[in-house]
Amino acid sequence: MMDKNTNQNEHIEESTLFGAPTSAETIGKRRKKSAIKRQRTAIIVIAAAIAAALPLYFFVVKPIVEYVEEQPEENIELLDGEVLAAGNRILMYEHYERADIEKIEVHNEHGEYSFYYDKKYDEFYITDHPLAPYDSEVFASLVVNTGYTLVDERVHTACEDMSEYGLDGSQSPAYYTLTTRDGDSHTVYLGNLTASGAGYYARVEGRDAVYIVGSDIADTVLASIEELVTPQLTYLAGTNASYFIEDFAIMDGKDSRVIITHLDETEKADAALTTSYAMLAPANYSVNTTNYSAVLEQLGNFTGSRTIAVGPSEETRAEYGLVESAHTVYFTYKGAEQIVFFSEKNENGDYYAYSPLFDLIAEVDAESAEWIGWDLIKWVDFPIFLMNINDVKTITVDSDAINCVFDIDGEAKQIVVTERGSGFKPDVENFRQFYKVLLSTYVQGYIADDLTDEEVAALIADEPYLTLTVETDAGKTTVYKYYPYSTRRAYYTVNGEGIFYAMRDMVTKIITDCEKVMTDTAIDASAKS
Repeated sequence: MMDKNTNQNEHIEESTLFGAPTSAETIGKRRKKSAIKRQRTAIIVIAAAIAAALPLYFFVVKPIVEYVEEQPEENIELLDGEVLAAGNRILMYEHYERADIEKIEVHNEHGEYSFYYDKKYDEFYITDHPLAPYDSEVFASLVVNTGYTLVDERVHTACEDMSEYGLDGSQSPAYYTLTTRDGDSHTVYLGNLTASGAGYYARVEGRDAVYIVGSDIADTVLASIEELVTPQLTYLAGTNASYFIEDFAIMDGKDSRVIITHLDETEKADAALTTSYAMLAPANYSVNTTNYSAVLEQLGNFTGSRTIAVGPSEETRAEYGLVESAHTVYFTYKGAEQIVFFSEKNENGDYYAYSPLFDLIAEVDAESAEWIGWDLIKWVDFPIFLMNINDVKTITVDSDAINCVFDIDGEAKQIVVTERGSGFKPDVENFRQFYKVLLSTYVQGYIADDLTDEEVAALIADEPYLTLTVETDAGKTTVYKYYPYSTRRAYYTVNGEGIFYAMRDMVTKIITDCEKVMTDTAIDASAKS
């Protein structure tokens, strides 16, 4: 009892001497002791687990690993010329990469073709067809198939009867020859497809061994040259084609359907046109820029759906209707001429096309290139008159009702209009409304839908209902003549050429609004009359 009390007193004295601890400090010390206790317990458990696992590792796992590591690879006896590849597999000969290859020659049931390396351009080309645009991915496969000759299986080391595998000389098996830039050469023959269809029997020239190689070789060595060549028909200019295609023409047989040219800024101003395109034939019609731009974009990346023939003879071209072609497309790209010939639609409803540039025939999907069959009206914009007033010098209106010659000076808001005969200066804003009327006269359809050639000839033998003559600041003159032939329609010509009609009431509105200009009567350009 005395000892116990003594201990209590000592504790009290210690507490009094150093100060009684707070409750937070007491809790913190207890948590720290508890954490240390848990860590010690975990260490003991882990140590026990390691001790239990050590016998398993030393007596089970380690012997297995050592056994596997100590097992020697299968001893493969290589034939002369063979090379051992990774995975203990055989290469028929040394591995050659693209940079090692000088030429690859292929002979198969479709014929023969070869690729050669051109040191000057550091590029491969097809022999006799250097401009033929081949598929780079397929060519890369050809390089792998011929340069990395990995064998699935070596069937014989010294076969006495090659005919069993389709490799006898009398069976004319397909073959290829690879020549390196160091002058080495290897020829490999390909025989029958294996029973499983997973590969082909093969042999190397000068060796009696028979191998099985993968079936993917059929996509290159057993393919025709047409399968390696992309059906490209024009130089690929991409989306910039519309900026660099200067002249364009499409012909039906020997007759021009449409001829369009691109104008630079000076030429555009000289013609007083609002667009950079001008139609040269069959007449000076306004060009439908939306449709024409879409055609130019396609010409910048014009390819067919498949290649039919590379380097076709005239006989082959005739077979596909490409000697006396049904349609011809001509254009200049950065000054270089390009031509593509098209056949009539074939039994599939598509076209055959021949490109002299790449010397190939391709099939072209008619739906994707419908413009080949467009009628003229698809190339023509609806507004008959599309000129920039800032570049127009004189407008002459000649009819039974009124005759006026308007001289235009200045530009934009500073233009001044004077009627030459009278000296009258009409209100400029009212004259602008009259000019909008000119711009609002539209093409409606073909005159041939209503009149025969004889009836048209008789029609234009009489004086026109209206003659509109426009002279630009550069001195270029365009004459529009209108000949009504019914209560609703009027045939018109541009510089004497015409195959379309316009609505008669719009022609009449030009005449009546010209009268309003001369009397300063307000013009409503949107009104029908």
